[in-house]
Amino acid sequence: MAKRSDMSKPVTRGELLEELHASELRLEAKLEQKLEQKLEQKLEQKLEQKLANYATKVDLEIWAGALSARLDGRIDRLEIRVEGLYGELARHTQAILEAMSTQISAVDDKYADLPARVSRLERDTARPRRR
Repeated sequence: MAKRSDMSKPVTRGELLEELHASELRLEAKLEQKLEQKLEQKLEQKLEQKLANYATKVDLEIWAGALSARLDGRIDRLEIRVEGLYGELARHTQAILEAMSTQISAVDDKYADLPARVSRLERDTARPRRR
């Protein structure tokens, strides 16, 4: 095969075909490499476009932190409300207890002299009757 820079020497048809075939193979390899590069670039661009719609791990961590802080605040407020409700429930329970005690003592007062009356009745009924 003749050197590329030596254009004065004639080449055979076989050498020319061989050189054309080698050039074709080199050209195909270069085209394939360029095509792969272009395809990878396009795929990366498409992937970046698709992934741009999704949250990143950092975004999710920030969101989770903010959500956790909001929930902690709500839990604290609920605990305060529950403590208030327990206090209110205790006051209502105490009021009910006092009302029941008043009602029971009213009944007890009504029958406080019952033992004395029963004793007198027993005495009176236990005496033999005169005929």
